[in-house]
Amino acid sequence: MRRHASVGGAAAQLWAVLWSVLCALPFLLIILLAFKSNTDIFTDPLGVVDIRWSPGNFAEAWNGPEGGQGFALYLVNSAIVTVVALVGCVLLGAFTAYFASLASPRVRTAIIRGFLVATTMPLVMLLIQYYSAFNTLSLLSSPWALGVLYAALCLPTCVLILHGFYLGFPAELREAAAIDGLGIVRTFVRVVLPLSRGPIVAVALVNGFFVWGETQLAIVLLQDPTSRTIPVGLLDFQGQFSADTGAIFAGLTLATIPLVVVYLVFNRAVAKGVALGGVFR
Repeated sequence: MRRHASVGGAAAQLWAVLWSVLCALPFLLIILLAFKSNTDIFTDPLGVVDIRWSPGNFAEAWNGPEGGQGFALYLVNSAIVTVVALVGCVLLGAFTAYFASLASPRVRTAIIRGFLVATTMPLVMLLIQYYSAFNTLSLLSSPWALGVLYAALCLPTCVLILHGFYLGFPAELREAAAIDGLGIVRTFVRVVLPLSRGPIVAVALVNGFFVWGETQLAIVLLQDPTSRTIPVGLLDFQGQFSADTGAIFAGLTLATIPLVVVYLVFNRAVAKGVALGGVFR
């Protein structure tokens, strides 16, 4: 029995390693091509010997072509959009999810069903309405306004995930806070939010990856070249660097690095949040 268990554990670990390698290979290939010249990319894309390395591709992608926009500007715009979206959806989502968990079963069911229906609405069906609203309000090419819109779009997912966590939140902690004289709102701010750090980080990561890579809305609502985010800017790179493929791969590498860094920094907090949620349940 133990032998079978050890063999099964080894097979599971081997599969996990193989899956990790398969997931990492595309990113490693992009990094490799980002350091190569155009000639080497097309003649020997997988080679690492007798290659003319071109680290200057990153400088070209960062600064952009002459008369065009570079990755530095796209990074700032993406950071603005992502920060605004995450702060808005996490704060409002946590607040909504917590007080929905305190409502009566009928009210709570109605709230959750409403957000659940909102998650099924295809984004492409709302493009015309969003464009008309942004155009009427003179908000086209505004990263701040797009961040607010992303916050509203991410709100249903945030509420649905955090609502399940708050349903199992220990009532004893709320009762202790009430004994100490804290009201409902102060209890939420001083007791509930600090203990929700793990689930909130997990929700922020899920929504952050969506906002960072979303293209449909950004390409329609960010028409000014100076307002574009990284995904839309990378599409421009295909035209700006049509004769410099290495710069395009360098831009793809620069666009992926922030996501990898954020995941490596916060993955433990996500795991702790999931475990804490399991205890509360």
